[in-house]
Amino acid sequence: MHSNRRILSTLFVITLIACLGISVLTLVGVVVLRNAGLSFTQATDSPFPTATRAISTLRPPSLSPTQTSEPTAQASLPPEIAAQMDRIEQQVIHIRGLQPSSPLHRELLTTAQLRQKVIDDFLKDYTPQEVTKDVTTLFLFGLLPRNYDLYTLLRDLYTEQIAGFYDDETKTMYIIQDEAFLGPQRSTYAHEYTHALQDQTFDFRGRLGIKDETCELQSEYCAAVQSLIEGDASLTEQFWLLNAASPEDRQQIQEFYQSYQSPIFDSAPEFLQQDFLFPYRQGLDFVLNLYQKGRWASINAAFERPPLSTEQILHPEKYPGDAPLEVNLPELSAALPEYMLFDEGEVGEWYIYLILAYADLRTARLPDEVASKAATGWGGDTYQVWRNAQSGDLFLLLTIRWDTEKDAEEFYNAFQQYGEKRWGTPVLATTSETRWGMPSGDQSLLIRDQAQTVWIFGNEAEAVRRVQALIRSVLPQP
Repeated sequence: MHSNRRILSTLFVITLIACLGISVLTLVGVVVLRNAGLSFTQATDSPFPTATRAISTLRPPSLSPTQTSEPTAQASLPPEIAAQMDRIEQQVIHIRGLQPSSPLHRELLTTAQLRQKVIDDFLKDYTPQEVTKDVTTLFLFGLLPRNYDLYTLLRDLYTEQIAGFYDDETKTMYIIQDEAFLGPQRSTYAHEYTHALQDQTFDFRGRLGIKDETCELQSEYCAAVQSLIEGDASLTEQFWLLNAASPEDRQQIQEFYQSYQSPIFDSAPEFLQQDFLFPYRQGLDFVLNLYQKGRWASINAAFERPPLSTEQILHPEKYPGDAPLEVNLPELSAALPEYMLFDEGEVGEWYIYLILAYADLRTARLPDEVASKAATGWGGDTYQVWRNAQSGDLFLLLTIRWDTEKDAEEFYNAFQQYGEKRWGTPVLATTSETRWGMPSGDQSLLIRDQAQTVWIFGNEAEAVRRVQALIRSVLPQP
């Protein structure tokens, strides 16, 4: 599903709660490196790969967009902070084993200027039509209320606790003027400089294709690559904390995190909180699995042959062999003559899990282990949303191919539980078809056929009936 992932792909947002949360867990010995039994004394491989090219990343503070003056005379970094940044860059180069192809340009902005730049660069192309499309699709999937103000949330969320960001178009690291450069900022800088090394080496927009046009159509691919990028930077940051950070850095990070508050993030829908953290948490697990197999060389190889789906991030053993299956939907225009195609895309294993475990209607949520098991075995999917321009009626079709018939059956059974919690007792329930009818006239239908499931939801019963007949006509006959 490309809604917030389309946005995330443009700036690779980093939140303090994600980045520093991982840092704190590292310092107390809870996460990854110690549990994996890895050595902290030598993180680099040799020889180092050479680099060729640059990530936009920021640390998201609640604001309303206001006019700010353009930066006037360029302020310069205090020499002692510039020297510390230079030192951190050298440490990260040594840890990660990637060589920069060019020096990193830094520019100081006031807090207001930096916030406005984020808004201008980040949300200027997010039109009201796109917002409506995203909210409508997420509403149909049961993840948001119908008229949720997603734009305001994202605007405020992506400007919460800004520390700076790297602009991959200007090749510039933007830094807040007059901000202290203590443990949290130093750790952040190590993480963000890793992104610059990654991009100079692997070329995000070029070779990896991480840009809006690609991510609109291939959200699963972009989510997977973003997880590789953030997981790699998070692992590098952990090695920096354990090998290069001072005791004062570590103490300052712990103290900052103990008092840190993120009211905008905390107010976001729970599915969005989980999705926002996915590249850091699950991405780190994925990258750690690579590191255990072949250290940094395995991670570098993953950039040359990137993961293709959130399934591969969630199940590293499925990378690189288990590629997503192609799913083609039948032409629906004849069955929906008064409707226009409104949105289309792919959902992926991660969003199937979120739909089942983090529904906006809390009473519809399935236990985590049930939702996770139901989403496992995903092979590929495609969805379409159609809208009747006159009546405003909506129609959703989601077809999922599963690895095995057993996987399809597990999802089907779990979705029946979810459906009963969301829509009540079904009017029809068999081992291959379940239908819900609502007093509002809405209809929801789930079909299972061999290793495939089809979910149909519509405000108009006749539209659901016509598409059901079409689907039945194209399914393989027993």
